[in-house]
Amino acid sequence: MSTPPADLRSRVLDAIAREPAPANTVGARRRLLVVARGIAVASLVWVAVMIHGPEARGRPLGYVMELDGLWLALAVLATWAGVSRGRSMLGRPTSWKFVVATLTPVALLLAWVPIAIAWPRTLHDGSGPRAHIVCVVMTCVFAAGPLVAFARLRRASDPVNPRLSGAALGAAAGAWGAVAHALVCGYTSPVHIVVGHVLPVAVLAAVGVVVGDRVVALGAENVSRGVRC
Repeated sequence: MSTPPADLRSRVLDAIAREPAPANTVGARRRLLVVARGIAVASLVWVAVMIHGPEARGRPLGYVMELDGLWLALAVLATWAGVSRGRSMLGRPTSWKFVVATLTPVALLLAWVPIAIAWPRTLHDGSGPRAHIVCVVMTCVFAAGPLVAFARLRRASDPVNPRLSGAALGAAAGAWGAVAHALVCGYTSPVHIVVGHVLPVAVLAAVGVVVGDRVVALGAENVSRGVRC
């Protein structure tokens, strides 16, 4: 079978991108259920950690509420811009996905700065390498449920740049992991925030590149199952 000319392929993809995604109530409910399951898994892990995990170590309540409130808003924004498909069958524009994949960790860090300045005593704690490693792992654990849900939601849906789409999914999932873990981690020093809470979001964006290749790409192995996104 001969490959269609590049200009024809470009015109077809452009037409698909401009074509509004058809309304599908059943599909919308299914997508909502997939995401809800992913968030529920993260919530169950969070409850288990809250019961058996570390204490808050005397962090100010205002610090915790403001930090998690801002990070929650960023996680919702990253999910809206980098995971949902919007009005196009190809999903959000490439530029949106690039911003989500690259700037989500930066945005989380910048949101933390004024809160840390408002509570300067949080800039000093007893965290060390072990605490950093534990928080990297826990942030990724909290993000695992959302990442699986987002990958299922967007599987076999991107014929143009699935790696970038996957990176956006990973960053959005990482933001949810950061939100969940910030509620239970008692360490607040700048080094710990960067290494233990922000770095994992960037790592998950990199993991998302692999997810994009294997799950989000239109030619992915699971395309034969059919997609109704």
